[in-house]
Amino acid sequence: MFKQIVLAGSAAAVVLGAGTAALAASGSTPAPAASPSSTASSQPAAHGSAPGKAARGRDAAKRQLRHALHAQWVTRAGKDKTGFVTHDEIRGQVTAVSATSITVKAADEVSQTYSVTSATKVHTRAEARGKAATISEVHAGDRVVVTGTGTSTLTALHVMDGAKK
Repeated sequence: MFKQIVLAGSAAAVVLGAGTAALAASGSTPAPAASPSSTASSQPAAHGSAPGKAARGRDAAKRQLRHALHAQWVTRAGKDKTGFVTHDEIRGQVTAVSATSITVKAADEVSQTYSVTSATKVHTRAEARGKAATISEVHAGDRVVVTGTGTSTLTALHVMDGAKK
């Protein structure tokens, strides 16, 4: 379940980032929103015109996400959905780890430090699905994926320890 949530959130981050990059590269500004009186359009609806196209796009996004080094995305928080939560994720090599923090450096040299709390879930990939572990089983040099929340201070929610490089 966690993997599906991470993939969905990461897909959203990639799509938003790609759209922003394309917009910036084009030098264009987004078109203003249509006014309520002009919402009806004389153009036919585009949905349904290319069956399977959306599914192919999702599959392509998933393939790209498998190679993502780090990402940040924002979701609505709480049951009432009135606040926001900033999520961060990084994939890379552990450069420092203690009972209270973990620092990970991605292949592009971006480094992030996360606080480790009693709520942080740690798994090792000794088996295909990963097994529950503790932060003491994670060592410098290990390849990991860390997912957490926060803006100025990041807190690790999940640490997946993979094989050593």
